[in-house]
Amino acid sequence: MEVTESEARDVRTILIAFYGREAESWPINSEVARLLGEMLTKNRRCAEAMDLVPRPGIVDRAYLRRQLAGIARRILSGDKSYLICERFLALSMKSQIRWASQAY
Repeated sequence: MEVTESEARDVRTILIAFYGREAESWPINSEVARLLGEMLTKNRRCAEAMDLVPRPGIVDRAYLRRQLAGIARRILSGDKSYLICERFLALSMKSQIRWASQAY
């Protein structure tokens, strides 16, 4: 599948958000787009998992109630990301994306 100019611009914009100006020079192709899609899917799964993690705090009688309310609120708020997820995925997938950008 060929990547259109518009899609390549979108892919590059997202890559720059993850990798900074370094990504401006990476050639964009269908494999890079596929890997970016995989990375974004993993980012969403990571964010969903992070929504379920209790936050630190003083454990008292109201702690469980506060944590349950916070978890429910995070789940209901929908589309978001966590910096820890973004950084981990950017680091773990950088080599694959760089190789893919040079493959064609």
